[in-house]
Amino acid sequence: MITIGKAGNIEVKVPRDSYWSFFNSPYPGHKEGTAVDVYYTDHALFPLEEGKVVEVKRLPIKGDYLILIKSGSICLKVLHVVPSVSKGETLVLGDPIGIPIRSSFFCPWTDNHAHYEIRNCDDPYRARGGIQITPVVLRAVKATNTWEFEVVECTPNYCLARPLKPKEKQLTPVISKGFPIEGGIPHYGYFGAFGDVKELDIFGMRITRGAFLKNGVSLFNVRNIVLSVRGVGIYCNYKFVKLLGRFEEGTVAKIYGAGTGI
Repeated sequence: MITIGKAGNIEVKVPRDSYWSFFNSPYPGHKEGTAVDVYYTDHALFPLEEGKVVEVKRLPIKGDYLILIKSGSICLKVLHVVPSVSKGETLVLGDPIGIPIRSSFFCPWTDNHAHYEIRNCDDPYRARGGIQITPVVLRAVKATNTWEFEVVECTPNYCLARPLKPKEKQLTPVISKGFPIEGGIPHYGYFGAFGDVKELDIFGMRITRGAFLKNGVSLFNVRNIVLSVRGVGIYCNYKFVKLLGRFEEGTVAKIYGAGTGI
């Protein structure tokens, strides 16, 4: 298991073969830096050192599930997982907690994942108000600062593409000015850059930072840009980018944009 984020003395840990996203989501907690989505190869695994399940319930409106696990003085909020645990059960790091699902919250290009938030136990339910998680910037995958990608696989909802001219290893496969970036561009309206940077060049555009979070991440607004593809999904510890649109496998997608991040 590897540490992907920290909140004080709490470490969030996941398997090395998983990938994750702090900002590739429209859910409010992600934009506040208080949530992380983990994409597992199979079962969702408990990401903290130890805990006790205090609540398990189905969410009737969206057909989703909520699992609350108390760990010391905080609670872990889990969404989008069909639970295999019960109230009162004690867990340790790496224990299975259920099967990730694609709930009706999601857009069709979203794969199954577990959503985690670290929260005060007296305020566990809201979409906002969680405890910020500081990402750990690992040098995990080959990354590029150019905008050409080779399409390697297509599904009915998206295509996967690899950087055509990788420069170095970083947390995500796309970098600008040496900073790894992550998010759903432009379909979720923003993305995160892991570091303190006021301006970036992406897809041929210069974009100015919209906000700087206390966990060391710069946020950039992209609601007013248009790309040559419907959207690009970028994740942590994932060697591909996700292209929204129709492409032929084996072709090179050259991505460029126009507009402003304001």
